[in-house]
Amino acid sequence: MAGALAAAERTAINGTHIEAAWSLARRAVRDTCRLVAMDRDAVDQIIKGVDDTMRVMSRSEDQASPILSNNPERHTPSGGTDRSRSQNSENAVRKLKQWYQDSCQICATTLVLPSPRHRYSEAAHIRAREHGGPDLTENLLCLCPNCHVLFDAGAYVLTDDLGVVDTVTHRLQAELKRHRWPYINPNHVRHHRHHWTSRNLAPLSRRKQ
Repeated sequence: MAGALAAAERTAINGTHIEAAWSLARRAVRDTCRLVAMDRDAVDQIIKGVDDTMRVMSRSEDQASPILSNNPERHTPSGGTDRSRSQNSENAVRKLKQWYQDSCQICATTLVLPSPRHRYSEAAHIRAREHGGPDLTENLLCLCPNCHVLFDAGAYVLTDDLGVVDTVTHRLQAELKRHRWPYINPNHVRHHRHHWTSRNLAPLSRRKQ
């Protein structure tokens, strides 16, 4: 049920979807109990246990995930209506930030801002929009503002196996943090790297120093 609710909203499953699904399931269990004359006390005890678990999960989610995530960036890629293209762009950015909980894939920083309390991260295009980069999760990274600037300016590039290399020192800075779901298109990675590095430069090092 939670999956169906999330699919209808075109977003990842979150606590709200799980809570709504359990609300429907709870009602169905109680209705079935009345129909088949089951032991109501035993069923209520089971339901109470699940309710308590749901409350604990809800509190944990609130603590781990501040109230709001920052609004996704807006962009109209080529093809389709303006409204559908903008919605697809927002969906891709929202999905990316939910996957990483607004934690930077390079430095692991998670910014939390007050009033109202919310996390902040930025969606960085690997292949830049002006170079034909699409608004798809395969072409997006979840980054903090600092790493976003460094990446967009070519101070950071990615190796084919997704190491993060500092182009000033030619040294490996980190391994790009990866969620198990997103696919990163290697063609976009190579385009970004080749755009910012010259063939006359020394080979980029994979050795962290």
